Amino acid sequence: MPLLSSIASASVRGFSGYGLSSGATFISATGGTITTSGNYKIHTFTSSGTFTVSSAPSGKFLDFLVVGGGGGAASQVGGGAGGVVYKTSQSPSNGSYSVTIGSGGAFGTVNGTSGGNSSFFGFTALGGGAGNSYGVGFSGGSGGAGSSGGSALQPTSASGGFGNAGGTGGGGGAGGAGGASAGGDPYTDPITGDPYAGGGPLSTDGSYLGPGSSTGEGGGYEDDTGTGYAGSGGRVIIRYLYQ
Repeated sequence: MPLLSSIASASVRGFSGYGLSSGATFISATGGTITTSGNYKIHTFTSSGTFTVSSAPSGKFLDFLVVGGGGGAASQVGGGAGGVVYKTSQSPSNGSYSVTIGSGGAFGTVNGTSGGNSSFFGFTALGGGAGNSYGVGFSGGSGGAGSSGGSALQPTSASGGFGNAGGTGGGGGAGGAGGASAGGDPYTDPITGDPYAGGGPLSTDGSYLGPGSSTGEGGGYEDDTGTGYAGSGGRVIIRYLYQ
């Protein structure tokens, strides 16, 4: 082989090693509401949909949060928060992935209804347990409140994750157990820094106006006005490096 040809071939091989090849180097995907933060792209789903990956290079990963729908309150007791699943360094492939968002459970005078499950990438965040005015709170991602609190099913589920038992007035939260009146603490999302999936309280000071929107919170009960609230719907948040 002529010397010049050998040098040219070596040069092309060398430059391709420095990222000049035509192969994709970052994940590319669509679905949900898309925002950016630094070098990350974030997809947020507050209703069911599809996350579609068009480029999935080797060694590139997803982080994601899945939050179940919150349980509904009953008279004098709050509902439990939806369970929370947080996963890092998950390897996607090209293709479409279903995203299911659980709805919040309804308020009921005697029993609320439990929240719906949310799921993504094979992981499920369980809906929160409903409040029960005259018996044990319902079990769920986090347990609803009742004569004694319902159990948290999320931590021992196949997907693992976060959830806590309900109390005698407040539902369990993904960050802590419910109490005699206070709902359990929420879980702080590592992706956005926002608090999600707090337990529904039993409020006696007129200050409680219902759970936040689409955050997996359990519904609470405002004793001063005799008003009970539904739980709020779940959420899925997906993050990956895009540059």
